[in-house]
Formats: sequence, C-alpha cells, structure tokens
Amino acid sequence: MMDLYSIIQLISWLAVGLIMFLTAATICFDFGAGILARFVGKNENEKRTIINIVAPTWDGNQVWLIIAGAGLFAIWPRVYAGSFSGMYLGILVVLWALFLRPVSFEYRHKIQSVKWTRFWDWMLCLGSFIPILVIGVAVGNLFLGLPFQFDPESLRFYYGAQGVLGQEPAFFSLLGLLMPFALLVGIFAVVLSVMHGASYCAMRTSGVLYHRFVKIQKISAFLFILLFAIAGIWLVFISGYHWQLSAGLTSYSQAIFHPLKGGVVTLTKGGWLTNYSIYPWMIIAPVIGFLGALMVMKFATKHTVLAFSGSVLACLGSVFTMGFSLFPFIMPSSLSPQQSFVIWNSSSSLTSLIGILIVAIIMLPIIFIYTTFVYKKMWGRGVKLTPEEVQQRSHELY
Repeated sequence: MMDLYSIIQLISWLAVGLIMFLTAATICFDFGAGILARFVGKNENEKRTIINIVAPTWDGNQVWLIIAGAGLFAIWPRVYAGSFSGMYLGILVVLWALFLRPVSFEYRHKIQSVKWTRFWDWMLCLGSFIPILVIGVAVGNLFLGLPFQFDPESLRFYYGAQGVLGQEPAFFSLLGLLMPFALLVGIFAVVLSVMHGASYCAMRTSGVLYHRFVKIQKISAFLFILLFAIAGIWLVFISGYHWQLSAGLTSYSQAIFHPLKGGVVTLTKGGWLTNYSIYPWMIIAPVIGFLGALMVMKFATKHTVLAFSGSVLACLGSVFTMGFSLFPFIMPSSLSPQQSFVIWNSSSSLTSLIGILIVAIIMLPIIFIYTTFVYKKMWGRGVKLTPEEVQQRSHELY
C-alpha cells in the first residue's frame, strides 16, 4: 500500500513533527520565562534579570513558530485553509497576545515608574501565557474532533454541538473549544512551558534566583508527570478515530484524489491508543516525555545542563506522543468523521513535497547552526546573569 508518493507523505509528516518539536523546545522556555518573570522576581533588578535572559533571543525563537505555520501551508494546504479559517478568532487571540511581548520588552524600562513597569510585567505575563494556553487547547480539541464538514461548494465550519449543512455558520467563539479534556491539554502546555522556562533560567542565573527556579522546576516537573498521565488515562474513555483505505484503492496516496471517500473512519472508545498496539515502538514517545520530566526533578539542584536537557526531552516526548496518537489524522472531524483530514488525503502534490523536502534538508541545518552560533555568542560558556550585573549595566540591558 506504500508507493513513492505515500512514502514522501510520511517523511513530510515526520518533518513537520520535527519542526513542531523545535518550535516547542524554543518558544516554551521563552514563554515560560515570560510567565515567571512577574512572580519570581521580587524586585526590579531580579525581574530585569529574568527578562534579559530571554529578551535578546525571543524573536529568533518565534521564527520556529512561523516556520511551523509555513510548513503546514506548504505540506498540507487543505489543513491550513480549514484550520486557519475555521479557528480564525482563536488565531487572532494568539497573535494579539504575541503583540504584547516585544512591546513589553522594549517599553517597560523606558519610564521610571512602579505602575508603568508593573503594567508591562503583566502584559509580558499575559502575552506569554495566553498563546501557550490557546495552542494547547487547540491541540486537545484535535482528540475530540473539530466540527467541520464539506458542503457541495466548499469547506464550512459549524462550531458547537449543532452543526447542520445548509445553515449559516455561527460566529466562532473560543468558549466552544473549552471542553474539559482540551482545557487539561492547555494547562499541560502551560506547565510544560513553566518547567522549560524555569530550567533555562536556572541554567543562566545564580544565587537566590537560581534556588527559586529550582523549586519551580521540581514542582512543575511533578505536575507535568501527573497531567501527562491523566491525559493518557483520559484518552481511554474518549472515542478515538481509526482510518483505513477504502476498498478498491491500492495505495494510501490514492486517497489524495478522493479526499471525501478515500478512507473509512471508525470510532471506538480508546481508539487514540490503538497505534501503540499496532506499532509498539511508538511507546518510546511517552516514555521519553516521562523520562525528561524525571531528569528535571533529579538534576535540578546540581546539574542545570542535564536538567535543561531533560526538559528538552519532555518537549520531544510530548510533541511526538501527540503525533503518534493522532496518526494518520491531522484534523479529525466530529461532524463527519469520514471527511477528516489525514496525511494521505490532504498533502501537496508529489513534486511539491519533494521540492519542499529538498529545501528543508538544506535550510533547516543552516537555521539550526546559525541559532546555535547566536546563542554561543550571546552567552558564551557557563556565563550567568545576576541582579548585581543588571544594576551595573542598567542602561545597556532591557
């Protein structure tokens, strides 16, 4: 059932998974530090220390978020069109929240006023908290299915329990996505960001700030393990989707020519865990997630680099657990499961995918090497930032 086209589709799916991991591994510690700065810093110099740990590189980190969106557009244009139009308000909320971050970095120290800096501290916190929460809630809703289906002319979205073809779609409300399981995944994403941010800041600070971040690392790593386990158990009680090729088709890639009838979808309780019995090697993803969090708890006190490495592994395990659980689905439909988007029926053409992969093979290593070079030049080896240094270099730093 696998021909060249379907193999390239599968490789493209793995490439998107790698980009999603790199996105999580960079923006999560960036956003985590933004969330924590308001609460961990007890005075102005301590808050500025936390902010200056991530401020010089925040814009480079968010490049991965842009690359993730570009990859979705290039590899799965149907998914891009459906998700970005259907969840338009949610995406705008994320963008509006992201707007607060650069402004907070640049303006909070422009006026020497307690009220002024406190206001921008909260804006940085909200600008870091809201995007991670909304993205996590969106991911959680993938396991519940998104209410969309095709009409005779185009793809329409009908949010809420009552979605009927022929009716005008109601104005999309974020409240429609705030289902209990989706909220759990959103909170899990925030906890992951806090753990990752605390691990990064602990590696870059010393003294009293370091000890505060160590405590946060241990607490957030414990919560990560707890929520990760609860989410896995919860999936047992959720109706999961299973996709198989329609009769008469001989290759997965043929589903691209029959997007509405190329596959048969069945729903069963615990269906999202089926892949782990079909492909037992996939269990390595959640194992890596748990192992990463345990490394954070184990090494937080004395080995900050190993603790941060564990946090990176937790990001890796989380992203690929999501991908392996959903496989081959990208965007399941709760209104018409047969019309769900899977990797076989929603990708670009073979020529386009080959071209995209060639560009990715060339460009991703260049971006990664350049990013590593920037971090090395910015921080050197073992360099830590302290409130005392921030006070001495007050006019140079954020």
